[in-house]
Amino acid sequence: MKNKIIQIVIMIIIGVGGFYGGIYYGVMKTDVYIENLMDEFEQISDDVDAFVKVSDPKTIRHYVKELNKILDDIEFLHNIIESGQLADEAITDFFDAHQNKLDELNERVVILALETQGMLSEISGEVKSELSSNKTELENTLKSESDSVRKEIGKLYDKTDELYKELEQVSKLLDKAKETLIGKQVFK
Repeated sequence: MKNKIIQIVIMIIIGVGGFYGGIYYGVMKTDVYIENLMDEFEQISDDVDAFVKVSDPKTIRHYVKELNKILDDIEFLHNIIESGQLADEAITDFFDAHQNKLDELNERVVILALETQGMLSEISGEVKSELSSNKTELENTLKSESDSVRKEIGKLYDKTDELYKELEQVSKLLDKAKETLIGKQVFK
């Protein structure tokens, strides 16, 4: 009887030790798995933050503000030309200066569009492979951000078209001003 009790106690100790050992092993495996998931989440979060920074509406608003300043300068030039106060050389210099600004702005818009598309492609690929459960939500967010950026880029192109139209009008007015009596005297 004594041996049986000792055997039962030993079996209970081994059983309890095995049970707690299994729990400890499971907790350790779970910690490693959670740590891996957190690392992946941080990497994806960093990628999304980088995309948001590139498609920042403040940057796009800055470009729109610069375009509006150029349009205001052209309007000012238009008013001066109508009054016949500037010579042909000064007008040519003004157009050259603003054409360079327009070329730079156009290059920046194209680079921004290319970077945005590249970031969208890169982030979309990483999100699909790493977090399939959150795929739909993240793609919707990226699409809305992309649409927002595309709309702003479309607005920039519209402003650029307006600027070119204004430049054409100024050139026509300059040609008309040259043909007037005052214009012939000023533009000799």
